[in-house]
Amino acid sequence: MTTIDFSSDVFFRLPSNSRYEEVIKHLKRGKSIFALADAEGCLIIDLGSDKVLPIWPTAELATEWGTKDYPDFQAMEIAARDWADKWLTGMQNDGFCVGVASNLAGECIVSSAQEHQHDIQSPIK
Repeated sequence: MTTIDFSSDVFFRLPSNSRYEEVIKHLKRGKSIFALADAEGCLIIDLGSDKVLPIWPTAELATEWGTKDYPDFQAMEIAARDWADKWLTGMQNDGFCVGVASNLAGECIVSSAQEHQHDIQSPIK
């Protein structure tokens, strides 16, 4: 099993589908993911028809992504088990989507919480 380089200069250059697959593998290995949060809660991006919680595989990637537009937000760790057992269930109930590993241009795969949970539970390819 190869290990992906999560340094920003490498990871952010990967195509969206590759970043998505790497984050899914990361979660399947039981590794934490990171969202951005401030004193009021997690960053939720309103895309009109979708409300999206962006996530990244490292605190550094999350922080770098948020530096320009969300300087008051800090990376918040979410354990893989909590993500699968609590967060995704709550997001399904609230109708939120997941934006996985947005690059610095804002490009990423957005999926429903239900689709994302299915991908985490399916066998590793």
